[in-house]
Amino acid sequence: MTHGHEEHFLDVPVIAHATGATVVGSPSVCTFLKWRRGLPAARLKVIDPKTFGTLSLPGFKLSAFRWKHRDINLPRALTRAVFHGNATQLSWAWSSATRAPFYAPYTGFHVELPGGLTIMNYNEGLNTKMTDAEIADLGRRHRTDVLLAGMQLNFMADVVRGVGALRPKVLVLYPPHEKFHAMMGAVSEPWPSFGNAVRSRFPDVEVHLAEPGFALSL
Repeated sequence: MTHGHEEHFLDVPVIAHATGATVVGSPSVCTFLKWRRGLPAARLKVIDPKTFGTLSLPGFKLSAFRWKHRDINLPRALTRAVFHGNATQLSWAWSSATRAPFYAPYTGFHVELPGGLTIMNYNEGLNTKMTDAEIADLGRRHRTDVLLAGMQLNFMADVVRGVGALRPKVLVLYPPHEKFHAMMGAVSEPWPSFGNAVRSRFPDVEVHLAEPGFALSL
């Protein structure tokens, strides 16, 4: 569980209850799932991104790290939604404040599989808030074969510099908010533009744009 924003969070307890899956997340995420969504403590694994926490689970080793989110001011969003009478934004802001741990830290995951393959889920971290030094530090800490990362808004240059610091062999880009942004009236650069920007700078990186039904054999 990467963070506590509604559009990333609300499916988690549903899937966990339906499948019996174990959920790995920050302390605040796990506390919320236990007390507000009734998940048993035995199926919650706490990992702290602030201390680069690690867990060994069946089939893989998991490390956590923090990333920075683009600016979102929830009280201001609520006020603006009320003032403009935007029911969609008001519904999202209110739901985010009450049904999800909006305050949870932004958590990325680095996964090491038994054969040595490594996968990093950077989620929404490739944006203007992450400094070059912070991304370079992640690159030194974690060797990354496959990088999963969000592409959104106008953060093409940030995706490119992130790939430059992490140097994956394979990059899988996905839109973390495609339907949500459409609902909120936000516009992103065309998805192929993100892939082309990376390919032009790093032709040795295998770039994929993930859409529904996408599959990748490793």
